[in-house]
Amino acid sequence: MLLLLQLLLINNLHFMGVCNPCLYILFLIALPAQLPRWAELFIGAVTGMLMDIACNSPGVHMAACVALSYCRPRILHNLVPDDDRLIGTLDTRVVDLQAYIRLVVPLTLLHHTILFLLLNLTFHAFWLTLLQILVSSLATILLILGKEVLRK
Repeated sequence: MLLLLQLLLINNLHFMGVCNPCLYILFLIALPAQLPRWAELFIGAVTGMLMDIACNSPGVHMAACVALSYCRPRILHNLVPDDDRLIGTLDTRVVDLQAYIRLVVPLTLLHHTILFLLLNLTFHAFWLTLLQILVSSLATILLILGKEVLRK
């Protein structure tokens, strides 16, 4: 559902060529913590591949999603207590809001950094790329936290 929302609505909202939120990464962030490592990487690769096919991009979403899926267990291990990791999907019902924010922010920044560096593939417009990373990450984080507030 998040992938469809991303493709049909959010991808069509470009704010001055700088802000392009990626709400679909919430699906990867919220995967169950006890999921096997290979399954998590596979789901990340398939999610990224679907975005690449829909956006006609050459593997950039796939690379960013696989990197997010690869780094997620380490961040989870450091931020979320063992008891909370054993309960289903990760959202604010399972972990407190502060831990959820500490999980979402680095994963979003990682995803967006890889995505926009690969999309632009140049250091000629370094400041524009940095602005895209920061503004899009902020918009994505606000959308994810807004979704959690509305769900509650």
